[in-house]
Amino acid sequence: MRIFCGLAAAFLLAVAPGVRAQLDNAPTPVPLPIPVAAASAAMPAQDLEALRAVHAREINDLSTFKTAGLQREVIDPYLGSAPGQQFLRELRAADPAAPAETIYARAVEQLASGSTLPDLQAMSAALVKIVPHGQNVSPYSPYFTTSAQLQLASGRCVTLADCFGLPLKSEAPLYDVYQILPKGTVNVFVSQVAPTEELGGLVRRRGGAQQYLLPNRSLWSAPVLIGTIRN
Repeated sequence: MRIFCGLAAAFLLAVAPGVRAQLDNAPTPVPLPIPVAAASAAMPAQDLEALRAVHAREINDLSTFKTAGLQREVIDPYLGSAPGQQFLRELRAADPAAPAETIYARAVEQLASGSTLPDLQAMSAALVKIVPHGQNVSPYSPYFTTSAQLQLASGRCVTLADCFGLPLKSEAPLYDVYQILPKGTVNVFVSQVAPTEELGGLVRRRGGAQQYLLPNRSLWSAPVLIGTIRN
Protein backbone atom coordinates (compact mmCIF):
# COMPACT_ATOMS: atom_id res chain seq x y z
CA MET A 1 0.00 0.00 0.00
CA ARG A 2 2.82 2.38 0.76
CA ILE A 3 4.01 2.41 -2.84
CA PHE A 4 1.01 4.49 -3.74
CA CYS A 5 1.68 7.26 -1.22
CA GLY A 6 3.68 9.46 -3.60
CA LEU A 7 0.94 9.50 -6.20
CA ALA A 8 -1.73 10.01 -3.59
CA ALA A 9 -0.10 13.19 -2.35
CA ALA A 10 -0.92 14.85 -5.64
CA PHE A 11 -4.65 14.66 -5.16
CA LEU A 12 -5.70 13.34 -1.76
CA LEU A 13 -6.67 15.63 1.12
CA ALA A 14 -6.57 14.52 4.74
CA VAL A 15 -9.79 15.34 6.53
CA ALA A 16 -8.23 15.33 9.99
CA PRO A 17 -4.74 15.21 11.49
CA GLY A 18 -5.19 11.51 12.21
CA VAL A 19 -6.06 10.65 8.59
CA ARG A 20 -3.12 10.36 6.21
CA ALA A 21 -3.53 10.67 2.45
CA GLN A 22 -2.42 7.20 1.42
CA LEU A 23 -3.47 6.01 -2.00
CA ASP A 24 -5.01 2.83 -1.50
CA ASN A 25 -10.78 3.92 -6.22
CA ALA A 26 -9.22 1.28 -26.61
CA PRO A 27 -12.75 -0.15 -26.71
CA THR A 28 -14.89 0.85 -29.71
CA PRO A 29 -17.54 3.51 -28.94
CA VAL A 30 -21.15 2.73 -29.80
CA PRO A 31 -24.03 5.16 -30.56
CA LEU A 32 -25.64 6.66 -27.46
CA PRO A 33 -29.31 7.56 -26.93
CA ILE A 34 -28.14 10.85 -25.39
CA PRO A 35 -25.24 12.52 -27.24
CA VAL A 36 -22.27 13.34 -25.03
CA ALA A 37 -22.34 16.89 -26.40
CA ALA A 38 -25.81 17.36 -24.93
CA ALA A 39 -24.62 16.84 -21.39
CA SER A 40 -24.52 20.07 -19.43
CA ALA A 41 -21.62 21.43 -17.39
CA ALA A 42 -21.70 21.13 -13.63
CA MET A 43 -24.47 23.15 -12.02
CA PRO A 44 -23.71 25.81 -9.40
CA ALA A 45 -23.80 24.46 -5.87
CA GLN A 46 -26.78 26.60 -4.91
CA ASP A 47 -28.83 25.22 -7.80
CA LEU A 48 -28.01 21.66 -6.83
CA GLU A 49 -29.04 22.31 -3.24
CA ALA A 50 -32.34 23.74 -4.46
CA LEU A 51 -32.95 20.59 -6.49
CA ARG A 52 -32.11 18.44 -3.48
CA ALA A 53 -34.69 20.28 -1.40
CA VAL A 54 -37.47 20.03 -3.97
CA HIS A 55 -36.77 16.52 -5.27
CA ALA A 56 -35.47 14.76 -2.15
CA ARG A 57 -37.59 11.64 -2.62
CA GLU A 58 -36.68 11.10 -6.28
CA ILE A 59 -33.01 11.69 -5.55
CA ASN A 60 -32.99 9.27 -2.64
CA ASP A 61 -34.75 6.41 -4.45
CA LEU A 62 -32.91 7.03 -7.77
CA SER A 63 -36.24 6.76 -9.58
CA THR A 64 -35.27 9.33 -12.25
CA PHE A 65 -31.60 8.37 -12.66
CA LYS A 66 -30.85 7.05 -16.15
CA THR A 67 -27.66 5.85 -17.79
CA ALA A 68 -27.16 6.54 -21.50
CA GLY A 69 -24.97 3.50 -21.95
CA LEU A 70 -24.89 0.32 -24.00
CA GLN A 71 -28.21 -1.05 -25.21
CA ARG A 72 -29.40 -4.67 -25.28
CA GLU A 73 -28.75 -5.01 -29.01
CA VAL A 74 -25.05 -4.45 -28.21
CA ILE A 75 -24.90 -6.19 -24.83
CA ASP A 76 -26.55 -9.48 -25.87
CA PRO A 77 -24.02 -10.31 -28.62
CA TYR A 78 -21.17 -9.37 -26.26
CA LEU A 79 -22.45 -11.78 -23.61
CA GLY A 80 -22.34 -14.51 -26.25
CA SER A 81 -18.66 -13.83 -26.93
CA ALA A 82 -15.72 -15.33 -25.05
CA PRO A 83 -15.17 -12.23 -22.84
CA GLY A 84 -18.92 -12.00 -22.22
CA GLN A 85 -19.11 -15.64 -21.19
CA GLN A 86 -16.24 -15.02 -18.78
CA PHE A 87 -18.18 -12.06 -17.35
CA LEU A 88 -21.21 -14.32 -16.77
CA ARG A 89 -19.06 -17.06 -15.20
CA GLU A 90 -17.63 -14.63 -12.70
CA LEU A 91 -21.08 -13.31 -11.83
CA ARG A 92 -22.28 -16.89 -11.25
CA ALA A 93 -19.25 -17.66 -9.10
CA ALA A 94 -20.06 -14.63 -6.94
CA ASP A 95 -23.62 -15.88 -6.29
CA PRO A 96 -23.98 -19.57 -7.22
CA ALA A 97 -27.54 -19.80 -5.87
CA ALA A 98 -28.91 -17.01 -8.05
CA PRO A 99 -31.15 -18.01 -10.98
CA ALA A 100 -29.70 -17.71 -14.48
CA GLU A 101 -32.08 -14.89 -15.36
CA THR A 102 -30.91 -12.91 -12.32
CA ILE A 103 -27.28 -13.34 -13.31
CA TYR A 104 -28.05 -12.22 -16.86
CA ALA A 105 -29.96 -9.16 -15.61
CA ARG A 106 -27.01 -8.18 -13.40
CA ALA A 107 -24.68 -8.50 -16.37
CA VAL A 108 -26.89 -6.26 -18.50
CA GLU A 109 -27.14 -3.66 -15.73
CA GLN A 110 -23.39 -3.53 -15.16
CA LEU A 111 -22.47 -3.43 -18.84
CA ALA A 112 -25.09 -0.75 -19.54
CA SER A 113 -23.25 1.59 -17.16
CA GLY A 114 -20.57 2.00 -19.83
CA SER A 115 -20.62 3.64 -23.24
CA THR A 116 -18.10 1.13 -24.63
CA LEU A 117 -17.86 -2.63 -24.64
CA PRO A 118 -15.47 -3.66 -21.87
CA ASP A 119 -11.91 -4.69 -22.50
CA LEU A 120 -11.02 -7.87 -20.60
CA GLN A 121 -7.72 -7.43 -18.76
CA ALA A 122 -5.69 -9.37 -16.21
CA MET A 123 -5.15 -7.28 -13.08
CA SER A 124 -2.77 -7.69 -10.16
CA ALA A 125 -2.72 -4.10 -8.85
CA ALA A 126 -4.93 -2.15 -6.45
CA LEU A 127 -8.15 -0.45 -7.48
CA VAL A 128 -9.98 2.39 -5.75
CA LYS A 129 -13.51 3.65 -5.26
CA ILE A 130 -14.92 6.96 -4.04
CA VAL A 131 -17.94 7.28 -1.75
CA PRO A 132 -19.38 10.36 0.00
CA HIS A 133 -17.32 11.21 3.07
CA GLY A 134 -18.41 9.15 6.05
CA GLN A 135 -20.06 6.36 4.05
CA ASN A 136 -18.85 2.82 3.41
CA VAL A 137 -18.34 0.81 0.23
CA SER A 138 -21.04 -1.70 -0.57
CA PRO A 139 -19.69 -5.27 -0.46
CA TYR A 140 -21.42 -5.94 -3.78
CA SER A 141 -20.62 -2.84 -5.85
CA PRO A 142 -18.74 -3.84 -9.02
CA TYR A 143 -17.71 -0.30 -10.01
CA PHE A 144 -14.10 0.70 -9.32
CA THR A 145 -11.30 2.60 -11.02
CA THR A 146 -7.53 3.08 -10.77
CA SER A 147 -5.67 5.72 -8.81
CA ALA A 148 -4.33 7.10 -12.11
CA GLN A 149 -7.85 7.48 -13.51
CA LEU A 150 -9.01 9.18 -10.32
CA GLN A 151 -6.11 11.61 -10.49
CA LEU A 152 -6.77 12.29 -14.18
CA ALA A 153 -10.45 12.95 -13.53
CA SER A 154 -9.67 15.30 -10.64
CA GLY A 155 -7.57 17.41 -12.99
CA ARG A 156 -9.72 17.49 -16.11
CA CYS A 157 -13.32 17.45 -14.83
CA VAL A 158 -15.39 20.23 -13.32
CA THR A 159 -16.39 17.68 -10.69
CA LEU A 160 -15.64 14.01 -10.11
CA ALA A 161 -19.39 13.41 -10.20
CA ASP A 162 -19.43 14.64 -13.80
CA CYS A 163 -16.59 12.35 -14.98
CA PHE A 164 -17.91 9.28 -13.17
CA GLY A 165 -21.59 9.88 -13.99
CA LEU A 166 -22.68 9.87 -10.36
CA PRO A 167 -26.28 10.42 -9.24
CA LEU A 168 -27.02 13.33 -6.91
CA LYS A 169 -27.44 10.83 -4.08
CA SER A 170 -23.76 9.90 -4.44
CA GLU A 171 -22.37 13.41 -4.93
CA ALA A 172 -20.60 15.17 -2.05
CA PRO A 173 -18.05 17.96 -1.46
CA LEU A 174 -15.59 15.37 -0.18
CA TYR A 175 -15.23 11.70 -1.05
CA ASP A 176 -13.56 9.00 0.97
CA VAL A 177 -11.18 6.93 -1.15
CA TYR A 178 -11.18 3.18 -0.52
CA GLN A 179 -8.66 0.70 -1.89
CA ILE A 180 -9.07 -2.99 -2.66
CA LEU A 181 -6.37 -5.50 -3.60
CA PRO A 182 -6.77 -8.56 -5.85
CA LYS A 183 -6.21 -12.01 -4.39
CA GLY A 184 -3.69 -12.85 -7.07
CA THR A 185 -4.11 -11.97 -10.75
CA VAL A 186 -7.80 -11.59 -11.60
CA ASN A 187 -9.96 -10.52 -14.53
CA VAL A 188 -11.29 -7.00 -14.80
CA PHE A 189 -13.57 -5.53 -17.46
CA VAL A 190 -12.60 -1.98 -18.41
CA SER A 191 -15.09 0.36 -20.08
CA GLN A 192 -15.83 4.06 -20.34
CA VAL A 193 -18.40 5.53 -17.97
CA ALA A 194 -21.54 6.48 -19.88
CA PRO A 195 -23.30 9.85 -19.66
CA THR A 196 -26.16 9.98 -17.17
CA GLU A 197 -29.16 12.16 -16.51
CA GLU A 198 -31.46 12.72 -13.56
CA LEU A 199 -34.70 14.53 -12.74
CA GLY A 200 -35.83 14.49 -16.34
CA GLY A 201 -32.60 16.01 -17.63
CA LEU A 202 -32.27 18.80 -15.05
CA VAL A 203 -28.98 17.18 -14.05
CA ARG A 204 -26.68 15.64 -16.66
CA ARG A 205 -23.24 14.09 -16.29
CA ARG A 206 -20.77 13.67 -19.12
CA GLY A 207 -19.11 10.49 -17.89
CA GLY A 208 -15.97 9.56 -19.81
CA ALA A 209 -13.76 8.21 -17.02
CA GLN A 210 -12.55 4.62 -17.14
CA GLN A 211 -14.35 2.19 -14.88
CA TYR A 212 -13.22 -1.28 -13.87
CA LEU A 213 -16.09 -3.74 -13.56
CA LEU A 214 -15.55 -6.50 -11.00
CA PRO A 215 -18.31 -9.10 -11.39
CA ASN A 216 -16.89 -11.22 -8.55
CA ARG A 217 -15.89 -9.11 -5.54
CA SER A 218 -14.89 -12.23 -3.58
CA LEU A 219 -11.67 -12.22 -5.63
CA TRP A 220 -10.71 -8.93 -3.97
CA SER A 221 -9.82 -7.84 -0.45
CA ALA A 222 -12.16 -5.88 1.79
CA PRO A 223 -12.09 -2.11 1.08
CA VAL A 224 -9.67 -0.07 3.19
CA LEU A 225 -10.07 3.68 3.70
CA ILE A 226 -6.88 5.40 2.54
CA GLY A 227 -7.76 9.12 2.29
CA THR A 228 -10.16 11.71 0.88
CA ILE A 229 -10.46 13.75 -2.28
CA ARG A 230 -12.43 16.85 -3.21
CA ASN A 231 -15.33 16.68 -5.64
